[in-house]
Amino acid sequence: MKKKLVTILLAVSLVGTLVLSGCSGKSDENAETTVENDKEESTENEDQKAADEVAALIDAIYVQQRTDETDEQCKKAKEAWDALTDAQKELGEIEAIQKIYVEHTKNAIKSLGKVSKSASASASDALADGTYAAKFNTDSGMFHVNEANDGCGTLTVKDGKMTIHISLVSKKIINLFVGTAADAAKDGAKLLEPTTDTVKYSDGTTEEVYGFDVPVEALDQEFDLAILGTKGTWYDHKVSVSDPKATK
Repeated sequence: MKKKLVTILLAVSLVGTLVLSGCSGKSDENAETTVENDKEESTENEDQKAADEVAALIDAIYVQQRTDETDEQCKKAKEAWDALTDAQKELGEIEAIQKIYVEHTKNAIKSLGKVSKSASASASDALADGTYAAKFNTDSGMFHVNEANDGCGTLTVKDGKMTIHISLVSKKIINLFVGTAADAAKDGAKLLEPTTDTVKYSDGTTEEVYGFDVPVEALDQEFDLAILGTKGTWYDHKVSVSDPKATK
């Protein structure tokens, strides 16, 4: 009888252990699954937070006008974008961010142009009607103001409009055109006709050369100016006018 009781107790103990072991294993499995889910959710939240932060940085500079802080804001936004992982960049909202970034870049370029034009316009507005000596800058050593004039032309301001007269090095350039060579060759193009100028060199000698009156939209701003040589071919050039100084 005593032996039978011990056997029963052992059996009960074994069953209890198995039941407890089974429950414990399932609980551990559920716990691991919960931890993994929480981890994935946490990662997704962190990714979304990182993406949102980049979106906020880009959005902050997207709608504003250019200020002294814009360059630094653009730098921070770019660094934040570059720091995103591929997974973060693939989030749905990032496509919108990319569009904002591209659009802002275009607007920033336009804004810089407007700032430049505005500054130049302000400079020209500040010039009273009158005559000034001004630098005539070109992109070529083959096309420039006569050395007798130290790289300068005579800038005339009248009713807010500017024109610079330049004396060239010879009579080999017979026409100018404000614009590109392609447009200069078109029918009806308004060509600038030459004047005959006399220049005086430092040694006292003089020479007759061609000169031109070139309209100037703004100071310190590069523009297209095509030239026509005696061989009948138009060439493209970029020029600008700067550093006006009143003449006595």
